[in-house]
Amino acid sequence: MKPLYHTLIILSMVCSGLSAGIEIVILSVNVGTEIDEHENRFYRIFPEEKGLVDAQVIRLDEGNYRIDIVKNIKGKMTKVRRYIDQDELDILKSHIDSQPVLTDALMTAMYEGMDFLRAEKIINEIPKPQYVVLGHSMNKKLKGTLFKVEENILHVQTATGIEKVSLSDVDRLSYRTTTGNYDHLRSYTFAVTGIVGFLMARLYNAQRPATYNEYGTKRSDLNAFRQIFGTVIGLIFSSEVFDAISTLMTPTETIILSEVEYEKENY
Repeated sequence: MKPLYHTLIILSMVCSGLSAGIEIVILSVNVGTEIDEHENRFYRIFPEEKGLVDAQVIRLDEGNYRIDIVKNIKGKMTKVRRYIDQDELDILKSHIDSQPVLTDALMTAMYEGMDFLRAEKIINEIPKPQYVVLGHSMNKKLKGTLFKVEENILHVQTATGIEKVSLSDVDRLSYRTTTGNYDHLRSYTFAVTGIVGFLMARLYNAQRPATYNEYGTKRSDLNAFRQIFGTVIGLIFSSEVFDAISTLMTPTETIILSEVEYEKENY
């Protein structure tokens, strides 16, 4: 059901049309005298009219028509007019009549893939911090850790600094909904990081000059200490390494967050 102010705008258009003796044209029984945003999306009647709320076709004279469109542009209701001739009207009628009647089931299926309509909700529910890949602002790509969303501004930590991207500029986003369960790899990670720490310590020892005590005997305790220390450091970082491996092995999900990108992918 349309909001009251939308209806009032349409009623004013209808009343002014009636008072002037203007005929409202029914494009198809599938849409009736008034084309709403759902019908426009489903039948793609006026795909170039972003933010369309309602539209009506008015007959001006023989073979000439005016389209009165109510649009929501950044929260502000605006009325625009477009003009078409008989041939263009016939094409629109044929286009609509060739498609099925819009049912609740078809509408639900249509909206399932339109993540851009829920962009703000989706972006705020993404687990943070996490590594993401953003496509934004005319095919630019940004990779980094999304750690905060504030007033629809995404804060992404990259290797060189913090980038701030407006949600309205984001075309697509690749992220991980959860981290996969790879606990069976934890013990292997624990062992590998410990061995790597040990080997790094041995390499360090090999590159250091030999150390002798006051009796001229070569000291081996420092080498052993470094090897133990390297092993411990490796084990300390095993949890971080395991988390990184789990994250990289978890499949990513890509969502489209702009209507322009959605239409590019689907039409």
